[in-house]
Amino acid sequence: MHIVTFSFECGGFDNRLMRGGLSPLVWNLSREYAARGHRVSLVTPAHGHLRALRERFDVRELDYRDEHTVPLVLDPKTWPGRPAETGLALDTRAHLLRLDGVDVYLLSDAFLDLLPDRLYPPPASEGRDLAYLKPLVFQVGGLRFVQRHLADGPTVVHGFEPYYHYLLPAVLAGDDRYRTVSTVAANAPVTQKVYRPQVERLLELFGVRGPDLDALDGPPPAEDSPLAVMARALAGTRMHAEYGPDHVGVFPLIADRADLVDFVSPGQRDHYVTWQDTPLEALFQSLPVARRLRERPDRLLAGGCGIADSWLARDPQAVDRAAVRRSLGLTGTGPVFYHAARYAVHHKGQLELMRAVEEVLAADPEVGFVIRCSTGGGGDVPAAVANAAFQRLADRFPGQLHLEWRLADEDTLFEQAASADFCVYPSKFELDGFLIAQAEAMACGAVPIATAQRVTSHFGHGRPLDDPDATGFSVPGSFRDDDPGLARALAERIREAVTVFRTAPDTYARLSGNARRLGRSFTWARSADLRLAAYERLLRGERARPPAGELVERGWLEALPSAAHAEHRELITRAATERGDATALTRALGCGVDDLGADDWERLFASADRRGDFARCAELARRAGLPDLWARQADRFRLAAAPDGTWRVRYAHAEAERVELVVEAPAAATPRPEPVRTMPSAPRPPLESVTEALASDEPDPAPGGALLRPLAGGDGVFTATLDGPPVGGHAVAMVTLRSGRVVWDTVPTRAPAFRLVATDLDGTLLRSDLTVSARTRRALERVASSGAHHLVVTGRPAVACRQLLNALGYRGLAVCGQGAQLYDAGADRLLSSVSLDRDLARGVVAKVEAELGRVELGVVTSPPESRFKVTPGFGERVRHGWDVTTDPGRLWAAPIDKLILHHPHVDEDRLAAVAQRLTGGEVTVVHSVKGMVEVLPAGTDKGTGVARAAELLGFTGADTVAFGDMPNDIPLLAWAAHGVAVANAHHDLRAMADEVAPGNDEDGVAVVLERLFAPEGGRP
Repeated sequence: MHIVTFSFECGGFDNRLMRGGLSPLVWNLSREYAARGHRVSLVTPAHGHLRALRERFDVRELDYRDEHTVPLVLDPKTWPGRPAETGLALDTRAHLLRLDGVDVYLLSDAFLDLLPDRLYPPPASEGRDLAYLKPLVFQVGGLRFVQRHLADGPTVVHGFEPYYHYLLPAVLAGDDRYRTVSTVAANAPVTQKVYRPQVERLLELFGVRGPDLDALDGPPPAEDSPLAVMARALAGTRMHAEYGPDHVGVFPLIADRADLVDFVSPGQRDHYVTWQDTPLEALFQSLPVARRLRERPDRLLAGGCGIADSWLARDPQAVDRAAVRRSLGLTGTGPVFYHAARYAVHHKGQLELMRAVEEVLAADPEVGFVIRCSTGGGGDVPAAVANAAFQRLADRFPGQLHLEWRLADEDTLFEQAASADFCVYPSKFELDGFLIAQAEAMACGAVPIATAQRVTSHFGHGRPLDDPDATGFSVPGSFRDDDPGLARALAERIREAVTVFRTAPDTYARLSGNARRLGRSFTWARSADLRLAAYERLLRGERARPPAGELVERGWLEALPSAAHAEHRELITRAATERGDATALTRALGCGVDDLGADDWERLFASADRRGDFARCAELARRAGLPDLWARQADRFRLAAAPDGTWRVRYAHAEAERVELVVEAPAAATPRPEPVRTMPSAPRPPLESVTEALASDEPDPAPGGALLRPLAGGDGVFTATLDGPPVGGHAVAMVTLRSGRVVWDTVPTRAPAFRLVATDLDGTLLRSDLTVSARTRRALERVASSGAHHLVVTGRPAVACRQLLNALGYRGLAVCGQGAQLYDAGADRLLSSVSLDRDLARGVVAKVEAELGRVELGVVTSPPESRFKVTPGFGERVRHGWDVTTDPGRLWAAPIDKLILHHPHVDEDRLAAVAQRLTGGEVTVVHSVKGMVEVLPAGTDKGTGVARAAELLGFTGADTVAFGDMPNDIPLLAWAAHGVAVANAHHDLRAMADEVAPGNDEDGVAVVLERLFAPEGGRP
């Protein structure tokens, strides 16, 4: 096959084109593909190094010249003083280098040749220097080259890092010659966005219609909702960035159109598509991209990563360790610790590492450290000191700490890794997907000390030390800049490692042997084979079948095929129990919710509580109806206003290790707030100056105006006194559990006006185009954030609701079929259904036809078939997917849920009145759609259906506000404490409603909810 690898850097064959781990990933995969006989074309910028490359390789210029203009649409908030749109006139040339069977196409023009020393634009240049747009220019020029020069498909086009190829899947999606693959190599914030008008203009440039950019990100959370408060607090971290509505997500662009989304380790894949156990999980799960990923798990690939064959071919035992250590100036007799990575002080944990090194060296003069923090992009460019504090520390301990800033060749790196006893990789924010350098050091026998993050769990250092397969030592993951807790943990683990090395040589030898064996299993051959198999499936048009265990581990139980529930019942039952998921548990056991006993509810509640899944705890407490569970749920988070204007907070949870409350940042707060500390500590000198931060590849995150304030206490009980009320209408707390899992917890500062919001769909919640507006979505978020519950109550049968509710992101209980059905949308399971006697239905038809003449008929058959069968006279009302029969007798061939009557000359009001009079209460007669009258089992209506659902959820009519538009909604509004008709409602409903809201196309439901659930003292 033909494989095009599309990458901003690829210097695995020459470090002039190398800046980080992406280079060996791209180059080694390309070499492996070529070695298997595939045609491989690598498209990359020349980065201004053509002359130097010609000195070492046979580089020839191609007969390719592309004079084109890249339109630039600049965000005026970021680029003040610049024109709204301008163009870069470029003359792009292509050069070819054939090496190891790979055709390397080096693109060169005035922009692609910028920044030869660092390759990547510094983040601080955004808004000041157009060189910042070099990656965007590569996307345009590279795509044009692929389409013009490599258009002899079928071809797999594989882009590396979404930010550097997010246009690629959208541009090539409509071209049958290409299949696109996107590799996420480093975990950039999943909420990273780019200026939307620029994206729209470039898609227009390539003649692309779609994707629907509005649908990719969805509306922002309601301004005062807990999700919005969480987002503001997270904006001060490196996991999340806040943007305005004029931006569009990079990863959603990829996930929407790429044929495969690839990751460099299984843990990285599972992390990036769930953000499970991290502070971002709740926010991520609210995004449309989260639903999109769950819908197509077959597109997710963990292709893996590897170590170069040349590294694995070397013998660590042949290295003269003593000589190497002497050459580095190390004089101690103790163990040596090694770290080699690019200079990235925050996400590589290098600030905390150097603090731990200082603490260890001050107490143990025999221990040695080799620290490499590589800077620069060219092999011949002298490396500058990137951090003066780091260098001062090395100068203080010349015989114990060797610090290097420059890039090195493989010979040097191998000798230094092989001379080390331990390697230290305290990466943070789950940003490192594989860490080739750690694998290389482990392959030499170095025992790892690293953070227990999901994305690098493949290294085995998170296992208990006495586990036969353990490889090393772990420290807790971290989500903070310059985290004192991580620095302390690193120092403790290093000292523990020294003790093991000195006093337990057998344990050290076991760890080292395990590390060596595991490190050497990460080969590029295996990584290439995994991806090639996926490419071949793509070209054959086949879908992968994700193992059930993967889906269960992610919590995607609804993505399991039906057969898997029987085949893996024990696995699913265990996972559902561990997560406190009653719906998944009953489905796995093949029983109903009513079959669960008090012990079952207690066990599920305890599991959810232990995980910090407080929303599920509230749901379980309601569904179980057990007072004790309600009390435990209510007692966790206490908030009280004191007479002096202060607010007292008490938080109690047995699994809580740290609790931080979101508070407003003071007006005079510095742009970069002090790191959160959980206990008083002496002031620490900064290890990175402002100038050094600006020059780095890690821009400081922009705070969102909210800070995390730690609560005092421990042993599961935490308290604080606030000078004023919490942010918004809730107290929002970030809770770190003893397991390391980070969750959010919220409590409203006042009781909601209603605890249940029941809404009809068609003509009420939905606009005429069957969509839910952004405003209505935000209003429903406000409802949820207040602690209230939203319940859908619709005349549609459950089978007709599935896709619609899924598109709305609705995962709760739904009342369907005019109250005849209870449907669990999250589990896609019909919980109960009432059928209509067929003889009774035929009798209704006979009576109505005797008075009004022939009527056209329709029936909805009972589950699991749930078909809509009609006679031809339904005319224009017949829709795609309905069964049309000329023989009315066929309508009664199978059990039915309801009967529908349509008369060509009698309106629905009169038809309903006649049917009601003639049947004398034997059936329920309603009408909700113009021209149709529905006949249901007696006693079945939206009022009885919502009452049954509300009882399961722990609510009554007194707790409820209900919305509708047609006469079938009269029982619903009559049952609720407050009934609201939209302005477009039937006159009978408007006459009995407590309130008439604007119409469905004017977001009437949202207008009322905004008033009822307005924040205290705030605007609706």
